[in-house]
Amino acid sequence: MPPPVFGQMLPAAVLVAALGCNANGDDRPPPPPECADAACNSRPGGGTGGGVTASPDGGVVPDANPDADGGTITVTYAVRQTVDSWFYATSNYPHPVTVRAVGWNGQVAPATDAGTALPETVPDVLPGPNWFLVEDATGTRRVTGTLQLTVVDAQNPLAMLRAIGADGISNLVIDQVLWAPPAATATLILHFRRAGRGVAGVTVKRDALPAGTTVAYDSSGMYVSDAMVIGVNPATDVEGTAIVREIAGTQPFPSLTSATLRYTLANSTTSFPPIEAKLARDAVTWMHIDLP
Repeated sequence: MPPPVFGQMLPAAVLVAALGCNANGDDRPPPPPECADAACNSRPGGGTGGGVTASPDGGVVPDANPDADGGTITVTYAVRQTVDSWFYATSNYPHPVTVRAVGWNGQVAPATDAGTALPETVPDVLPGPNWFLVEDATGTRRVTGTLQLTVVDAQNPLAMLRAIGADGISNLVIDQVLWAPPAATATLILHFRRAGRGVAGVTVKRDALPAGTTVAYDSSGMYVSDAMVIGVNPATDVEGTAIVREIAGTQPFPSLTSATLRYTLANSTTSFPPIEAKLARDAVTWMHIDLP
């Protein structure tokens, strides 16, 4: 198994500071309703997704504004904050955020084209898979920087984004002690799910992880790191959550660091496709992994 591949993507990005709820009465779709139930969160297909492309009401978002020259579009987004210890269930997040996007291959519009007067939109985004970063635009630090993969549909360019609650990630109980991500490191939260439910028995392979990192798995209402498990394979419990933590050597956004990880499932001989993750310093990467 080759080690994780680390490298910087093109350091370009598109930026917009959104001022929470829109009070201007425009014709963009309304934000999704409050929801603390994981079942109401749409999920992407495939094995490495982290976003959706449909609007909350299933309709087509008007005024996609495709760029005739570069094929880029303006993406409307909605942000939801995680509300549980497993970082899956969410509720509407109305506070100011900054959202930026970097295309799958680093192909974004020139920096001189960045910026928009419309809140809750990101201009000059290429359709297809993109990595979006959501950050708190205030000094309150209600949410932490959250990086996620979203597949953008040119005909329906809406990104449903998560923001990891700052209190939740900074006060995790792992191995019966409080833990928070150390400065200048990256964190990767993986959700393994099948038919909408968490999958127990998933183990992230140690040989596919950067040196010095550990993996914490949900276990009976708390987290236990693989370093503390003796005699049996460390694995996810019923929530299907694994947190790869204290990943060093990453670059600040918009540079992205690549990591290829593999995993196994207890009592299964299936060979699953690798997880192709993107990481950024002082950010949490959120990924949804659908198991067949």
